[in-house]
Amino acid sequence: NGELCYTENELDEIKSVICANAAMAHMQLKNWGHVRDDSKKALTFNKNNIKAWYRFAKAHQSLQNWEEAGDAIDTGLGLDPNNKDLKNLEKAIAERVRRARLGRQRRERKRAERVSRVKNVWKWCKESGIKLGRVPLVTSVTDDHDGDEATESIWHHHHPHTGKLPEKIQNAWCWPCMFIYPSHNQSDFIQSFSESDILAMHMAEIFPELENEDNGETAVSWDYKNEFRCSNLVVYFEVHRNEGDTNEPVHPESVEILKDQASTMKFYEASRALKGDEGDGIASLARALERKHLYKQQKAWKQKHGSLWAKPNPAQVLRVHPATTLRDLLTDKRMVVPNFLVSFTIFPEKHPAHDEYLKEHKCVGLIQPPE
Repeated sequence: NGELCYTENELDEIKSVICANAAMAHMQLKNWGHVRDDSKKALTFNKNNIKAWYRFAKAHQSLQNWEEAGDAIDTGLGLDPNNKDLKNLEKAIAERVRRARLGRQRRERKRAERVSRVKNVWKWCKESGIKLGRVPLVTSVTDDHDGDEATESIWHHHHPHTGKLPEKIQNAWCWPCMFIYPSHNQSDFIQSFSESDILAMHMAEIFPELENEDNGETAVSWDYKNEFRCSNLVVYFEVHRNEGDTNEPVHPESVEILKDQASTMKFYEASRALKGDEGDGIASLARALERKHLYKQQKAWKQKHGSLWAKPNPAQVLRVHPATTLRDLLTDKRMVVPNFLVSFTIFPEKHPAHDEYLKEHKCVGLIQPPE
């Protein structure tokens, strides 16, 4: 009947040429994002389109996506080893592609090491009955900045100081630990607190007793009244979840229990990503996932309690005997370790801030060394 008929393969080749030509036009205008997208589209219709592979590589070069550029060159030269344009481009960016690939390999190796470490931590906690928790890493579910930016900057990374995870050292598990002194707005970070150590040992190192009770002064510059002596201090930890309420919704400002290894790993990786350790793209993805998690958390709380303003009461606390070991504390059924960091709140016993703290946080018990 005189009509032109094309096979499906012939139509795909024509579409590939059209898309590749569109990519070439964008190259002249230096619209590298469009060059990348049109070249990629051309290759979906015909993977043997050498010109599309070159333009795809050129776009990634201009966008400084060195690994992607190198992969496109390799694929194109696999189809046409003598292609002059691809060989010249390969020579021009070979060093940057090499460095990018080495960087990715290092990141993958480090991530594998992190995965192994988090798995070991989770396994030990599971075997020992130690509960881990997390806090939100974002304060807003949108880009409208309706969250508290100062608070979010604190939450962005859940490891103060060194970013340490618990680790096994000489057959003993050691935890990063924070001593918080609300009365003076100060704190101390203990990088490695062994589970077998008693609390008083570390307290005595930081706040030794005075040699002369009458005229002596502590070594702490901010302790103007010489109150921070080991024997004069009281220690608490907060009870973040009550027994039996693990299936209840969690207010976004509260600590959420990490229920399995997968959620523990996701939380740790998201925390690192939001600090930019994996680049802007991964940080944006982590932020989106954290916002989704926060949205679900907010929705569940509002369905149960009507409003986010219906906040839970301040956390109850347990007083800790200084002769208690860290392991005794960690394995107490009321203890949850938020963010892999063991935190203790410490006051001089007769300081007014101690009284105010107990008015707000009900003390529900004392943890002592086992008989």
